[in-house]
Amino acid sequence: MPAGSAAPAPTPEVQQIHKCRVDGVATFQRHACADGQAEQAWEVDVVPAERRHAARIEAIRRELLARKRALEAERAPPHQHQHRRPRPARRDGSAPRRRARATPGAVISLHQQPRACATARGQRERAYARAGMTRRFALSRQMDDRVYAACR
Repeated sequence: MPAGSAAPAPTPEVQQIHKCRVDGVATFQRHACADGQAEQAWEVDVVPAERRHAARIEAIRRELLARKRALEAERAPPHQHQHRRPRPARRDGSAPRRRARATPGAVISLHQQPRACATARGQRERAYARAGMTRRFALSRQMDDRVYAACR
């Protein structure tokens, strides 16, 4: 079934049900009673299980997809730059590659200098304050590496 199409309406199949008495006990069966004396017989519309549940399965699939999208929206960065244009998709339909950017900020010397170490720690604290509680691991890693390089 193509995505987005509605499930086909189930077509009922008719089946006869017979109520028979065998040794004083009522039984229900698809076939006529052995002695030919049914207490009651009626026809029932029967829909195969795969068609009967198709609409419910489709509703569950849509609900799960909506939940997935909601979770992805929660995990998205809290703000995105409004001045940037969206990147066009590639001809093959895949997402465009991101270009590597130069790391912003000052270059920290590899020499053991107390002043450089203190400066790197200050830069790290300011970067963490700007990012707040939603900072990414990449930022933490980058700033910690700078402090390590300056303080070793």
